[in-house]
Amino acid sequence: MASYLVLTPPAALRNDEDARFIADKFSWIAFIFPAIWLLFKRQWIAGIAVAILQSAVTILTSEPRAMLAGLLIELALRLLVALEGPAFIMRRLEAHGWTLQSIIATDDLALAEMIYDHETAAHATTSGETTWHPPALPPATRKSETRTGFGLFENYGER
Repeated sequence: MASYLVLTPPAALRNDEDARFIADKFSWIAFIFPAIWLLFKRQWIAGIAVAILQSAVTILTSEPRAMLAGLLIELALRLLVALEGPAFIMRRLEAHGWTLQSIIATDDLALAEMIYDHETAAHATTSGETTWHPPALPPATRKSETRTGFGLFENYGER
């Protein structure tokens, strides 16, 4: 199951409408074009490093004896970018002052937004920020656990 990382801008309330939802899941576009994807997502240093590594691997695979090693290195590099790309984006936003508010375990962005709206409304009523009422959640959903985690392995209490 995928999850969504919810980040809010610097000095914003928890229920700010400019909250950003980042899908923490495998990205096929990042797997196929890792350097271009990183550069498009404004990960300049990582994108340039991946482009240099891919160029070195291309030169390495021209030697017949090193072709298998080069292909395995290329596959590992692509998998790393495809799996950890959203974490790179989240770390860049946190470096610019954004705050990680929640991690919501769901596959659907609309459902993640509804769950987050529901959580922030419940938090706001206890702290007295606002009297806004959340939209009704579908009956089959349940609140994700409060532990935060991101990266290759999701550990939200699943087995």
